[in-house]
Amino acid sequence: MRYAWMTGVALVLAVSRFAHGASEAATGPAQPTNASPASGLVSSAKMLTMGQSPLGQRPMGRGIELRIGYRLDPSSHYNDGSDVTVQRVRLGAIVRRSIRPGLMLMGDVDAEYSAYSFNQRDDTIFGKSGFMQDAVTLRLGLMVMGPINEKWGWQAGGSASLAGESKADLWEAFNPAALAGVSRIVSPDFKWSLSLVGFGFEGSFLAFPLPGFDWKISERYRLTAQGPGLGFITTLSPTTKLTALARWEYRQYRLDDDPPAPGGKYYDQRFPLGIELTRHFFRILEVALEGGCYVYQQMMIRDRDDNKVVTVVGDQSAYVGLRMSLQL
Repeated sequence: MRYAWMTGVALVLAVSRFAHGASEAATGPAQPTNASPASGLVSSAKMLTMGQSPLGQRPMGRGIELRIGYRLDPSSHYNDGSDVTVQRVRLGAIVRRSIRPGLMLMGDVDAEYSAYSFNQRDDTIFGKSGFMQDAVTLRLGLMVMGPINEKWGWQAGGSASLAGESKADLWEAFNPAALAGVSRIVSPDFKWSLSLVGFGFEGSFLAFPLPGFDWKISERYRLTAQGPGLGFITTLSPTTKLTALARWEYRQYRLDDDPPAPGGKYYDQRFPLGIELTRHFFRILEVALEGGCYVYQQMMIRDRDDNKVVTVVGDQSAYVGLRMSLQL
């Protein structure tokens, strides 16, 4: 139980985009629009929030949303002598269907492939051949939501995810979670949401709050908070926006049975600051370019018994990314 919070944080990040979008859907079209995907690729980064209705897009409703994203983290230097390059490819789909008037069902499928490349001395723990060269995160979420009245909405659902090296034990890489929450439209320009994410860990039940808000400061500026991310959005035109992002990205992976930590876990946390330029085409296609700097990076390995093997901290480094989404 000493490090149950790590698993909890990872699950909170995994469902934060799902919960935020669901709360928006539950309160209907009166909500503010053009919300930013502040939770990142793990959040990652970088896909449209589920259920949001960005400026220039058609209102959220029945339909399908397809997403794809790519992130490159060029070489980052860590204090054990390691230099690490990471490439991530993410695919996802959201399906929205009305169960009956006022009640909506949303399903989310998300897959992220990560390839870590370590260039370091042979005497470092990350010098083991093949370590984290192929890591996959798969997640399936299901959410039901509806309005309580003109101001309040509710949502409830759950998700199941697998995160680990390609040859890791699937059961040990499995993480279930459940979520329930409410949202409220305070005014036409301000809305908040609060959800509770719960999960089982080693026979115990733990829960974390997941707050969020969307504040339309003016016709041009908006401030949003979603899980561990904050976004300041500037509308440049009816189809173009520029977002300044600050967020916490946290990933954990179950390792396979090879060295350096057979059956253990690998943790990767980063604090990026960046900007994202987003453009909408034909009211159904969104293309976004992002770039910025990791102001803090840390890698950690724990063995199968949850004992810390090593923790290393990286220097500041840049990242770039591209994402696209298509609403059908």
